[in-house]
Amino acid sequence: MKKWVLMIFFAGCAGGLVAQTDAAADRFPRVETKTFDKEKFIFPDELRGTQLNVLFLAMTKDQDIGEYLQKALIDWQVELEQRGVLGDGVLAWHFPVLSGLPFFIKGIVKRAMAKEYADKVPLDQAGVLFVDDLDKFAAAAGLIIDDRPTIVITTADARQLQTFKGDVTPEGADEVANAIAGYLADAN
Repeated sequence: MKKWVLMIFFAGCAGGLVAQTDAAADRFPRVETKTFDKEKFIFPDELRGTQLNVLFLAMTKDQDIGEYLQKALIDWQVELEQRGVLGDGVLAWHFPVLSGLPFFIKGIVKRAMAKEYADKVPLDQAGVLFVDDLDKFAAAAGLIIDDRPTIVITTADARQLQTFKGDVTPEGADEVANAIAGYLADAN
């Protein structure tokens, strides 16, 4: 059974960061896609952080919320980069997860999203995961679709270690950075 730890940090507004830890966590379903640099990629098999991966997942059924999640997750990455926890074996990955799009629209969506991520994240570490059923994808991974930014820390072989949900705050970024540092210390 999963243990939920609720950590609320106030940054001038209600809401907070929710962290879920599970040593025997669920696995992500495999999805064939292309990264925004147009290279074939199999998620999660080809995540290649040598120590950890930090996944920034935008999962929603609403386009406007999806655009918000993209920006919020880029803000999360900026905060974590400022804390020096990304790089050196810890890679950040951005994946909007979408379902229900006709095949002829997918290319347009990918190109538009690639423009949003350009100059903000490495394009070989970002792409769209087109799935048949968003609810099934999330359930298989043990995640909840709640229209909030989702950050998942995984091992090098994509086993989930910890999930964080919520808007970025300095305290929340410290919490995620401390979790990454803790997993790195445990591995050494």
